[in-house]
Amino acid sequence: MKTQEIDNYAEKIRANFRLPSLGLGIYYKGETYSHVYGDAEQDTLYPLASISKTFLATAICKLADEGKIDLDQPLKKYWSGFKMVDPYVTEHLTWRDALSHQSGLPAHDWMRITNCNKQDLTLAQKVAAVSHLEPNHELRVKMQYSNLIFAVATYVMEQVINQDYGSYIHENLLKPLQLSSTYINHHECDRDQIAKPYLLDHGKLREVPLIAPGKVGGASSMLASISDLLEWAKFQLKTAQTGSGITMQRYQPQSIMPVDRAYGGASFSNYGLGMMMEDYHGYKYLFHSGSYVGYCSFLGFIPELDLAFVSTMNLDSTDAIFALAYQTIDTFAGLKQHDWIKTSSDFMTQRLATKQRKFSEAEGDNPQPVKAKPELLGDYRNPGYGIVTISEQDNQLLATIGHWPFPIIENERGQKFIEIKIYDTLLPLKFTTAGLEIMTEPALGKPTIFKK
Repeated sequence: MKTQEIDNYAEKIRANFRLPSLGLGIYYKGETYSHVYGDAEQDTLYPLASISKTFLATAICKLADEGKIDLDQPLKKYWSGFKMVDPYVTEHLTWRDALSHQSGLPAHDWMRITNCNKQDLTLAQKVAAVSHLEPNHELRVKMQYSNLIFAVATYVMEQVINQDYGSYIHENLLKPLQLSSTYINHHECDRDQIAKPYLLDHGKLREVPLIAPGKVGGASSMLASISDLLEWAKFQLKTAQTGSGITMQRYQPQSIMPVDRAYGGASFSNYGLGMMMEDYHGYKYLFHSGSYVGYCSFLGFIPELDLAFVSTMNLDSTDAIFALAYQTIDTFAGLKQHDWIKTSSDFMTQRLATKQRKFSEAEGDNPQPVKAKPELLGDYRNPGYGIVTISEQDNQLLATIGHWPFPIIENERGQKFIEIKIYDTLLPLKFTTAGLEIMTEPALGKPTIFKK
């Protein structure tokens, strides 16, 4: 194992992307190496975010191999209470559709945050909320990444096995693989063991509060040490190389993803069942990334090379995970070396600049806080999105989205926004006689209505 070379490029990536800490693990032809760089320890825990989906998909395909479910049968067959806005989807959405993101539902990611205001929903309650969310496509028309449908699949799985999802994963995956530093939810572990989360706030590194993702099942809730994550990647690699049965469909294309990364040279991109895949220099490259408030994680492997690699970092929205992945493949495949740090950081800088420019254009030259009016104050509810609270401070309106209140501003064109500056995000809103309209899901092309 080229440990010194690995250490050198890991430290360069950490310094260039200003990562408070970086965990890196590599398996190659029988050898393993993992190390944590920066302000963390080898046993530090990192939220895995969407890498959690690989655990859920593995579990569901295991049940399919055991004959307990059929991937091509509707979820409603396994839980009569399953319901979506589109009646056809209610009757026909299958496990395969759910695990390959073809439900017709757009992301609706803000609902995961707005539903944290004044309530802590159970998984069953979140599934009930999803039943009120509008689709923007018919079933199986388009791959649209959905954390929420994975949460729904988790709940339906629990009805099949008559067991808590976490207990099943512990008994059937974590324990057999001796993953003793992997957890289903934040509440299972010591919070002091979790790496502190950071964001880049207008170029400045800023520590932010640790926000647990809540009860979302197999969508994005898990945590692990870098060593455990490497063992999980190795398991995925060996299964892809020598496995059999339905579980192998996890590594086969199920839906088409857009090839939208501006570097890496992929000519195709697909989603399997809880797994992404693309080509890289003639190799079939399988992976899954994860991103959450203050964190990024990555799992990748190339069966032909007998190579698996993982990374964890406590800074979100960073392309460091891709720079590290490509650099690792180049090193062990013996490919011509490329400056992935420059390529990915240049793209990241451009992307963030574009986002900031759009933010500034919408905000206008002289945005003003909206003055409070008593009749506007109070809670506004939506059956899918939960509660948005309008309050006032110093005679100015605030909107509570999730855990925190954010200012409501108005530009010179009379457009009002909830200003979430730390994410360079402006949520358009209007006060109407019906209540409050917020553009929570751009893919719908219309606002979500919250009634007082």
